[in-house]
Amino acid sequence: MILVGQYDSPFVRRVGVTLHLYGMPFTRNAISVFTDAGEMALINPLMRIPSLILDSGETLIDSAAILDTLDEMVGPSRALTPASGAARRRVLKATAMAAGAMDKAGAWVYERHFHPPGQRCEMMLARYEVQLAGALSWLDAQIHDGCLCGPALSQADISAVCLVFYLKLRVDRAFPEGAYPNLAALCDALDATDAFIATRPAPNEIMPAT
Repeated sequence: MILVGQYDSPFVRRVGVTLHLYGMPFTRNAISVFTDAGEMALINPLMRIPSLILDSGETLIDSAAILDTLDEMVGPSRALTPASGAARRRVLKATAMAAGAMDKAGAWVYERHFHPPGQRCEMMLARYEVQLAGALSWLDAQIHDGCLCGPALSQADISAVCLVFYLKLRVDRAFPEGAYPNLAALCDALDATDAFIATRPAPNEIMPAT
């Protein structure tokens, strides 16, 4: 399999972490949606990441759809999202909260990166920060016994850690020291594990600072 995208994207990284945790061999095509837009369009006409090219040649798009397929491939006994019932709903809700916050963080970054000072919409930047604070507070309050949705690691934990890493990288004001202690502890614990170490972005995968 080939994972397309750069690891500074939390959406790409959560797929990479999951592939490592599932023990699924893959290579990576670390092209950029900006500098390699033409090549990216041949893989996904929407020019979004991640994409996952299966060994059959089929290309999957959208990280949620990719993760759902990987869960199906490993089977319900190993899947990081439960197959049914209240446990599945809890994990899906927490994962959606983390993924929605990723979207808001990305919008914040793009507003600052592509608009020079004086042309940025400060109202929208402030709104994104309020939305991020709401999501982070909710996620922080869900953590018990070290994880978001029970004692076992789930996709919600992976997505939350990828979110926080991205915030520290790009929107550090949204994750101030001491504001979200449960999330911080979860991130410190998981980011030191092999799957997260293997998916840390290289210097050439990080957008310039705004």
